[in-house]
Amino acid sequence: KVFQRTFPRGLRSHPNAFPFRAMSSVATTAPLVEVQKDAGSKTAVIRMNKLPANSLNIEFMKQLTAAIVDAEKDINVKGFILTSNSQKVFSAGLDLLELSRKDLDIGDFWNSLQELWLTLYGTKLATVAAVPGSAVAGGCLLALSCDYRVMAPNFHIGMNETKFGLIAPTWFQATMVNTVGFRKAERLLAKGELLGSADALACGMVDEVVPQAELLAAADRELRALLAVDHEARGQTKGARRYETLERLRDTRAVDAAWFAQC
Repeated sequence: KVFQRTFPRGLRSHPNAFPFRAMSSVATTAPLVEVQKDAGSKTAVIRMNKLPANSLNIEFMKQLTAAIVDAEKDINVKGFILTSNSQKVFSAGLDLLELSRKDLDIGDFWNSLQELWLTLYGTKLATVAAVPGSAVAGGCLLALSCDYRVMAPNFHIGMNETKFGLIAPTWFQATMVNTVGFRKAERLLAKGELLGSADALACGMVDEVVPQAELLAAADRELRALLAVDHEARGQTKGARRYETLERLRDTRAVDAAWFAQC
């Protein structure tokens, strides 16, 4: 029953559901996800390349999930940086143009989003988000799902669904709670606040703010620090802390998807 309160009916036709809505699906022949691996350091960089806004559609979500799974299977990868090829947007969240298509398989769409979050939030690999631009709603979810966040100054991050009459899914909310604490998350989610980089740092939503030119270097520095810890011990500790949050969605995944299909 709780999922009946996640989004109101009419999400796919809501005229102002998320900002950056004009920057959604665009025709492109470039890969939606680019991966660079460094066997020497046992790291990878996963770059979101669905420009201009890395809005989340089925194909993009599946490619991003596949890139993470591939990294998990590679014995020469112990951690990765998740970033964007845009210098203005990390990810603007769900692709509303795809959601508005009458022929869309909405079950496939929501299942792809669930799978992406379960994979990213649940990976035992060390993960650092290098956030070069704004991260809104589902884009914020991706950043918060990583172990550490480095952000460029003068951009915004947050889950602003309530500003448009929407409610973030419970697993979006739980990820926020696990990052900044219950009270801060409650206030931010209720008001639908997008925080500037400095305010996000102050409340713990991001861990560092550095000039954009230094973003990847700072992310790599933290990733290497994480990898200096015993891989199994670090991964199992992470898994233990996130287990209950992940299981709540796994246990109700079909109900969650069935509800969203009726929106």
